[in-house]
Amino acid sequence: MTKNEVEAHLLFNKMQRKEAILEEFERLRPNWKGSVIRFASMVLGIAFLILMYPEIMQQPVLYVFLILIFGMSAELHAESKKINKRIDALHRLLNDDV
Repeated sequence: MTKNEVEAHLLFNKMQRKEAILEEFERLRPNWKGSVIRFASMVLGIAFLILMYPEIMQQPVLYVFLILIFGMSAELHAESKKINKRIDALHRLLNDDV
């Protein structure tokens, strides 16, 4: 291989890595599907608990609020994890660490 072929191969590899990071960055973009799925699972979890333990409905509403708080914190955790991964991908793109 000549020097130009080696340089072209290195440039091509660098472009492929950069394209992979760009695809990861776009894939991590927030969307409505994940939020809807997490919300639906939280509602189903509450419905399951009410069906299994009907006495919850006779207790103070604080139990239901506690369940909702845990569900929302799980959603926030999932979204913040996704945002941090996206920031890391952007950082790699900007620093050209590919």
